[in-house]
Amino acid sequence: MYKNVVLFLVLISSMANAGNSISSELSHVAGGLIMTSLIAFIVFKYFTKYKTRSVLIGFLVSMIFVLIDQSIDYIKDGEFLNQLLDFVSHLAGSILAVLIAYKIIKKI
Repeated sequence: MYKNVVLFLVLISSMANAGNSISSELSHVAGGLIMTSLIAFIVFKYFTKYKTRSVLIGFLVSMIFVLIDQSIDYIKDGEFLNQLLDFVSHLAGSILAVLIAYKIIKKI
């Protein structure tokens, strides 16, 4: 089952692109969903000491990554509102991943 989830997330990520359009923001949502899910899965599967906190760790790592990434983009390009929109879109995808992951973990 885990292999199917990972394969699905990788296929979704192939649709990602950048810009200020609906598809761009949906790609940021997908990126947040994929990043949080994969990190949580890796922690859950391989770092058993942190198994109970795997979803939280996935969320935090994803948020730190996107904060750094959008800060670098802001330094290079400016456009604060565009970077904020990208960050919020990624946040929405990460929150969605947290909700899904908690439901999956409860069943395990």
